[in-house]
Amino acid sequence: MFVIFGNYTAPLDEVDSHREAHLQFIGGLVASGNVVASGRRAEGDGSALVLSANSRGEALALFDQDPYVRAGVVEYELAAEFTAGAKAPGLEDYR
Repeated sequence: MFVIFGNYTAPLDEVDSHREAHLQFIGGLVASGNVVASGRRAEGDGSALVLSANSRGEALALFDQDPYVRAGVVEYELAAEFTAGAKAPGLEDYR
């Protein structure tokens, strides 16, 4: 599993102008089982995501078509790779 940070590279009002399309995109990654959890960081300067993917490259490549990336308002960085030793009920199949 992976923790990814999205760091906003534009003012929040510009980021938010692409938010609806971005959330639809993230919804697709949730439906595919790649995004386990995601949300805007409390500081409002980016996001944090927990992903299920087979490799670092695959984890980051998931965001190639993200409307935020295409608009140039976010940069994603791999914060950590980890093996989940404990999982909440319903998350048993995530790798």
